[in-house]
Amino acid sequence: MYGILGAVHNVLAWAVLASGAYLVVRGATARGGWGDADSAWMKRLVLFTHLQLLAGLALWFTSPAVAAARASMGTTMRDPALRRLVVEHPTLMIAAVIATTVSGVMVKRASAPEAKARKALVGAAVTLLLVAAMIPWNRLLGRWTGA
Repeated sequence: MYGILGAVHNVLAWAVLASGAYLVVRGATARGGWGDADSAWMKRLVLFTHLQLLAGLALWFTSPAVAAARASMGTTMRDPALRRLVVEHPTLMIAAVIATTVSGVMVKRASAPEAKARKALVGAAVTLLLVAAMIPWNRLLGRWTGA
């Protein structure tokens, strides 16, 4: 179960990044041409972030590494890698879900296409910044470069 959750969490991370990147580009280049298809991408981003949150919470409760770290929070808080895994990553990801949810509602409520595009751009950018801050880039790049 833990392996499947990890794989789902990884796939959803790419879905969040891809849909967020699309919305940032689309929001920056919309110039009044924001339509229902673009709003559907905002809904996808909200959906992907919520599914990512559910998968992450399931991992948080099933991961042996997280369980061991939670058992000794004093030690965990002194270890930067464990603190990042157990405290910082979940906290910033919850902030990303909140940012996406709020921006999704703002896009839905905005009446003018320009306003929808601007709100989607800002919301997706904030979400991407929060998500990118917590991606373990050193492990990912090491895997790609063989370092």
